Amino acid sequence: MHKTAFVWDDQYLEYSFPGDHPFKSLRESMAKKFLEERGAFHQIDLVKPVMINEDLLYKVHAREYVEFVKKKSADGSGYLDEGDTPAFKGIYESALIRTSGTVTAIKILDKYDHSVNIGGGFHHAKYSSASGFCVFNDVALGIKIAEEKFKKIALVDIDGHHGDGTQLLLANDTNVLKISLHMFHKGFFPGSGDAEEIGEGEAKGLTVNIPLPPGTGDDMYLYAFNEIAVPKLESFKPDLVFILNGGDSHFTDPLVELKLSNKGYLDIIKKIHDISHKYNAKIVMTGGGGYNYESTAKIWTLSIAELAKLDFSEFLDLEDCCYIASSEFVKKKVIEIVEKLKKIHGL
Repeated sequence: MHKTAFVWDDQYLEYSFPGDHPFKSLRESMAKKFLEERGAFHQIDLVKPVMINEDLLYKVHAREYVEFVKKKSADGSGYLDEGDTPAFKGIYESALIRTSGTVTAIKILDKYDHSVNIGGGFHHAKYSSASGFCVFNDVALGIKIAEEKFKKIALVDIDGHHGDGTQLLLANDTNVLKISLHMFHKGFFPGSGDAEEIGEGEAKGLTVNIPLPPGTGDDMYLYAFNEIAVPKLESFKPDLVFILNGGDSHFTDPLVELKLSNKGYLDIIKKIHDISHKYNAKIVMTGGGGYNYESTAKIWTLSIAELAKLDFSEFLDLEDCCYIASSEFVKKKVIEIVEKLKKIHGL
């Protein structure tokens, strides 16, 4: 029996931007409710995050930036970046507790096989700036801390947006395989994540970007994943897999134009889960983006159920029982991208 922990604090819900901003903590509260209603916490342990010391943030962020966030948090006005991430009173504390959740998820892996922090996944935050609704980069920080115990860490990011902050912070890290599948086209945020971005220095080849065109459905998403991500994971043989499970690759998401169904998401998580067991690797999973709140909550719930081997098949709604097909144009584009990536990465 593989033990799974769910890291949670009600303070997570305070990280929710005001007005008509798309990032709302309703996603997290819905996912927790779905799990509670189905008795999941009889099999999954609820773990409260231990608040980290601020000094730990300096592993991935500039001291001046942390002080800036604290000041804007006290003021409760303006923006932490160029206009995507508004400040509100208490944003520092609510960002810190969510970051603490990911650190806790890493630190409890001596007791658990899988740990989940749906309150994490802020992969756009950079060394000295916020970006894309993300204040502190819990992903990069969690991985840096994990390196104290794990030698080979694979990050698999299936958020609809490229994790530019995490890529920058880990670009020359030779202990980490960084795989990202995301939508990519001119003018789409954050503008990075092209196939040629493969890492720096001795870590060249350990950054694997799989840029997908709008309209990519289950068929071609899974094709790209199986042709590129799977062989990279298999050859790397990780002892820890970090999954960033952004819900905005779902076909209902209002900000991203990828077309994954619940079934598509579940198949990806199953495949990663199988690979992790093959190499006796632990799994940490965070949330990420996701702006259709119910769809995102269901994706997370299904993914957690897969890790804990619970039956939540009721969440595979009729429309999601079959894969969503890509158009012929998209199929051709994805095949071209995959062939290009095979050449770049010697697959």
